[in-house]
Parts: sequence; C-alpha cells; structure tokens
Amino acid sequence: TRLKRMRISMNTADIQSQVINFLRSLLVVLVLFVHSNFRGVSADWDVFWTTESTGIGPQLPSLGAVIDFISGSLALLANPFFFFISGVLFFREGTFSKELYLQKLLRRSFSLLLPYVLWIFTFLFLLSVAESLLPNWTAIVHKPIENFSFSDWLLCFWDISKIGSQGGIAAPLVIPFWFLRDLMVLCLFTPIIYKVLHWLANKQKEISILLFVVLLYASRWAENLPGLSVQGLLFFSFGAFFSIKQVKFIDVMRPLKWGGLFFAIFAWQINCANLMYAGLIVFTVSTTTRILERRKQQNKLAFPLPLVLINSTFFVFAFHSIVLGGILTILKRGIVVPHNELEAFLIYILSPVIMLTVSVGVYWLFYKIAPRIVSIYCGGR
Repeated sequence: TRLKRMRISMNTADIQSQVINFLRSLLVVLVLFVHSNFRGVSADWDVFWTTESTGIGPQLPSLGAVIDFISGSLALLANPFFFFISGVLFFREGTFSKELYLQKLLRRSFSLLLPYVLWIFTFLFLLSVAESLLPNWTAIVHKPIENFSFSDWLLCFWDISKIGSQGGIAAPLVIPFWFLRDLMVLCLFTPIIYKVLHWLANKQKEISILLFVVLLYASRWAENLPGLSVQGLLFFSFGAFFSIKQVKFIDVMRPLKWGGLFFAIFAWQINCANLMYAGLIVFTVSTTTRILERRKQQNKLAFPLPLVLINSTFFVFAFHSIVLGGILTILKRGIVVPHNELEAFLIYILSPVIMLTVSVGVYWLFYKIAPRIVSIYCGGR
C-alpha cells in the first residue's frame, strides 16, 4: 500500500530529508497560529489588547501582547523557513543548465501552478454558492462575485487588495497562497540566483556570511511588491546556497544550536525580524537533527509524526482557510464569546488544533474517495 511504501521510504531516507519532512509539518502548524490572532474580530476580543496599569512595579504583558508575539512574530518563522526549504530542494542537484531549468519549471507547473489555480477556482465556486444562499453576505473579498469585472477575476489570482480598492494584504483569494505566488516568481529567476550564489560559493565563507547578515539587516527597510518578497528572495537563496555548494545544511547547523538561539534573541532585541528568523532556523534545524539522530541510534525506525500528517501538509496549508472562516463567523456573531483571559487563551490555542484536525480529517476522507484528485490538488505531494 501507499502508506507502507511511505513508511519504508521515511525509515530509509537520509537525516536531512527526514528533517525537512518533519519541519514541514511543524511549520504548517505555525501558519495556523499566524491566522489565529483574532484582534479586531469583535469588541469582546479587542479588550484583551488593553493593559491596566496599576502604577506599582513592572507591568505584565496583556494577553493580546502575548498573542501578538506568538502569532505576529514567532509563528511568522514559517514563511522564511518554507522559502529556505524550497531553495534547498530547487538546487538539490548542485548543478544548473538550460535543460534542467526548463525541466524544473515544467515540474513546478504541476506541483505549484496547477494546485494554485485549482484551489483559487474552488474557493471562488464555494464563495459564489455561499453568497447565493446568504444574500448580502461576502467573505474575503468585500464585493459580490456576481458583480466581478474581468479584472476582478484576474486579481483573485494575484492581489485581492486591489478589488474595489478594499486594501488589506496583497494576496490571492486563497490568502496563504501569496507564498506560492512569490515562490513561482522566484523559480523564474533561478538562473540569475544560481549565477550569483555559484560565484559566492567559490569565495571565502566569511564573505557569504557577512553579505547575508548585512542584507537581512537592510531588508527591514525594503518594500515588498506582490509577487516579489525580499524576505523570500533572501531565505530561498540561503537554502539554495547549501545545495549549490553541495553541503548538507544539517551538517553545518547541527553544532550551532545555542549560537543560533542566542543570535535570534540578540536580533529580536535590536528589532530585526529576518535576522531573528535566520537564528531560529539554525536553532530549529540543529535541535531537530539531534532528535532524529538520537532516535536512529535507539533503533526507533518509526517516524515521530503520523504519516497522514506528513502527507496532508500541503492540503492543510490550502484548506485551513475554510475552517478558519467558520471559526471567524462564530466569533464575529458572538456565538462563542470569551469572558476572561483564560477563555480567550483557550480559544486561541484550540483554533489551530481545530483547523489542523478538520483539515487532516477532510484530507483523509477525500483521499479514500478520490486519491487522484487529491494528488492533483496537492501538486503530486
């Protein structure tokens, strides 16, 4: 069976591949936390972002400040980390040529572009059905789909903030897919990225490290454009550098566990998010590598995460917005109201759990019914 083949391949895969598979699943959970910040949903929620000053001694952060730190800072590590992994995998052969470039673009037209288009069309269909059942109701785009112009339809695949000048995040209709959009743009520019990184790979490693740190620090002043993320370019290149130099990133990062953590704390103190994420990537990779190596030494061959979670990572990434829409509706309509900080915190923690459980459950059900369709929607993953 497919699950049995997956289990065998997971057990025999090298440690770096296992680290990537393990981290992908954990990073998706971070994405769910990013989208569980309910500030602005209702007055009942906004109250948790106010602090009551007693005027005596140091003040404890409000629940809102804690949520902002987890969802608005720490969990955002998922974005640069996914770009890093994508860079590692794109150049894993270590060489580059016109033929290989075209081959990779063809592959990614099935693994990225096709799921991108299919999911956005699916969301448009579901929204149109919901709008026909609930008159005067809109979601994601605050304009009825039946009133869409041709340009509105196109903007759903690139930047919904320009539809009716509604503003907000410059993302496609499936909001998390801004990552796929920017990744596809990066893939087009990989010949240039390869030339620059190949030149750097032949220089002293101190030059590469210094240049990367300087660019990460300078990125705080850079403006992102829809489809062109400075953060994405830097961390994609970070991962690509290891593959082009033909060095396993786990070998480099494994001994740097505490150095990575202390560097991340320092970067957080100077308010430089991208430097902090670079340090956290080093710390996380080192920690994960050590855990998986220890399991291997103890002859624990089973992968530490359920295979259904590994297989459904992309599906969860794409589908969870639908579950999130249901949670937001319940909170906005006051069906569930937090009366104190404990209740608010429990709702905050449970929301990613619900999104993950429902998404994995739907994936499992659809995979049993129509595995080929699910495979197409997940880009063959």
